[in-house]
Amino acid sequence: MAHPRAKSIAVTAASVALTALSTFLMTREAQLAQAAGFALLFLVVGVAVTVLNPRVIYASMAFALGAIPFGVLPGAGQPIIFLLAVAVWGAVLTHPIAQTRTSPLEFTVFALVVASLISVVVTADGAAHLIEFAKWLLATSLVFALLRLDYRDLRLFGVAFVHGVGAAAAFALGVFFLDKAGTTLNHLAIIGYGRTGTIGTHLRFYVMDNSTVVRLTGTYVDPNAAGIFLLVGLALAVAMLRGWHRLVLGGVIVSALIITLSRSAIFTVVVAFVLLLLFQKMSLDKKAAALAASIVTAAGLMTVPAVYSRIFDSFSSSDKGTADRADALANYGDAMTGHWWFGRGWGIPEFTDEVVGYQTNYVANSPLLAIYRGGLFVGAAFLAVLVVGAVLAYRRSRCEPWENGVIGAAFVGFALVGLQLDFPVVTHAPLTMVFSVFIVFLIANPIDPVPPSPERLDPTIPNPEVAVHG
Repeated sequence: MAHPRAKSIAVTAASVALTALSTFLMTREAQLAQAAGFALLFLVVGVAVTVLNPRVIYASMAFALGAIPFGVLPGAGQPIIFLLAVAVWGAVLTHPIAQTRTSPLEFTVFALVVASLISVVVTADGAAHLIEFAKWLLATSLVFALLRLDYRDLRLFGVAFVHGVGAAAAFALGVFFLDKAGTTLNHLAIIGYGRTGTIGTHLRFYVMDNSTVVRLTGTYVDPNAAGIFLLVGLALAVAMLRGWHRLVLGGVIVSALIITLSRSAIFTVVVAFVLLLLFQKMSLDKKAAALAASIVTAAGLMTVPAVYSRIFDSFSSSDKGTADRADALANYGDAMTGHWWFGRGWGIPEFTDEVVGYQTNYVANSPLLAIYRGGLFVGAAFLAVLVVGAVLAYRRSRCEPWENGVIGAAFVGFALVGLQLDFPVVTHAPLTMVFSVFIVFLIANPIDPVPPSPERLDPTIPNPEVAVHG
């Protein structure tokens, strides 16, 4: 066992280094005195919490990511989840590592990091590229940090994330039904919300029959981003919670997900549900009951004009989103000319400037956008993550109890549908971070309140590292 003084020195050194790094990466527009004062405060508090109780850091990080992913620390202007991600790394590096085995999917994520690093080295011609890459790297690196935690700590992280998503969903539902003017977020200006951006309102709309329908956003700002957070939260809630706890939180989350009118999230849920029924070894009676309940629910939702229109307009040539996707795909080859190997760059204006990004019709498909930004090697590595994840998900889906396959089915549904119709996990670090959490829980799958004993491990999963995580 390390000497206590040596441990204290290591904690302090790691905290100083990580704080300096995070301050450098995320304070380019802050005044130096403000940044230095914040760094000192974060150092003192961070070291104390890291040494005394790192579980507080894990739970805080998870809850903040689920509830306020775009919030900033009051008075400092720094993204809360970025600072907590640095704190998670500090806790992992300064405490005994519980898990040392590495899964094939983790190796694949590492290959994606290496390919991305090469891409940014080749294409970066300014600080914007390096900053965007640094934010993406911090978000992606959570895969490696969280997989070093023991079973109970990782489960704590997952449950805290689900409660964060549940709290955000409940808040968003309240805003949706009670605040028709969309001004509630102004009261959260202290943590960085309240800015209306280029359209002058917090509300987001869907145009239906020459009228506008408000879409749910809440603290997720964008309805499609909300759909991704709610999707991951729903998968973890169904897999990890039990009884009334699961029913209540899951009901709140799925209600919010539907009201986002995010086609990618809704279609992903449908595909994930079908995959779970196809591959899971549950009785025919249970499958029939689940299918009947889903049909009744779907029929009820189709009676809501906005939901019906949003779903079926997806197959209409008059849908603007469909037309924009077709145009972007048609222009994709020309846009990539001369940039196929290493991409157009990480800090180009359409990724960093809100107005330019709104005006640029780049392809809304995650694998293709990964190639657009980082080139063919990055795109191949990203696809490899999805393929290896799908293989692991299939193995999970064949195991009992049925909760064992929920996260895997959701991941495959997201890979087949969500990532093909939307792109924020590539371009927005908070969405990249929640995708990293998705990957972690696909690998570890901590669905039981206590770690499974060796005799309970399923022999159909041949990878020992998968078995260790449950």
